[in-house]
Amino acid sequence: MSIITRNPQPDELSSLLYIWSTVFGDTGRDSFFLHYFKPQHCIIAESGGRPAAAGYLVPFGELRSVHDCCSCGMIYSVATLPGYRGSGFGTAVVNGLISLADKLDYSAVVLCPSEDKLFEYYDKRTDLRDWFYVNELSVKNDSLSKKAPKPVKLSAREYAILRESFLSGLIHVKHNDNIFEYQSLLCDECGGGFFRIDDCCAVVECDTQKRVIIKELLHSSVKNGNLSAVDITKTISSLSQFFAAEEYIVRFPSRAGEGRRFGMAVINENFSPAKPEQNDFSPWYGIAFD
Repeated sequence: MSIITRNPQPDELSSLLYIWSTVFGDTGRDSFFLHYFKPQHCIIAESGGRPAAAGYLVPFGELRSVHDCCSCGMIYSVATLPGYRGSGFGTAVVNGLISLADKLDYSAVVLCPSEDKLFEYYDKRTDLRDWFYVNELSVKNDSLSKKAPKPVKLSAREYAILRESFLSGLIHVKHNDNIFEYQSLLCDECGGGFFRIDDCCAVVECDTQKRVIIKELLHSSVKNGNLSAVDITKTISSLSQFFAAEEYIVRFPSRAGEGRRFGMAVINENFSPAKPEQNDFSPWYGIAFD
């Protein structure tokens, strides 16, 4: 089966909307296409003149270390229609987006695979390599304290400033304003928001009525060690006052060599991550739009 990759034509927007909805449902679709879609930042893979897969390159911010930073793009929403899966269409889109990132002078391009098996898949077929790790815990509602500090809701801008004060000095992605704005739109659709709880900050999104995802939990002392069980429980107990659920999934930075794989990257060889003594923590991806 011959695969051709290219940017979409103006009259192919309906095809892109159809691919997104078929694979992911409608969550985030209208917000993305209304505010952030650029045809020149999209790659489709076609066969016989019909778009079968698509993906997008989104400006993600800067990849930062103590003494270096570089521009970073995110590969987002790679989707293949069911009848075309297993034939290389998704791989063609990803490789097309990596090439596009290079043409646009991004020094780093990142991807957060939606399934664990995709790490091995992309490792064999693209230049992407495992790079970001995360601690992820599941906490049941019945284990939470009924007494907890009240969370303070923040604007996207307020959260971005607080977040950077916590992460400064660690290898991490400093998201641009559009990323926080898009997350805010997703929270408006699904429920959630940006919060501060004492010395912690958190991005919250409601997955279902029974599950809440804390997509990023950071503590003011993150550079001195992992979040303690007390900090985690206190934060979730606090957020449960706003978001009742049976289960809370929380993600926070992991020490080097710990946690689970979370994101992949292609990084320009000129980027200098950090000195060895500054590598106590795995690079932090941050917000993933899962």
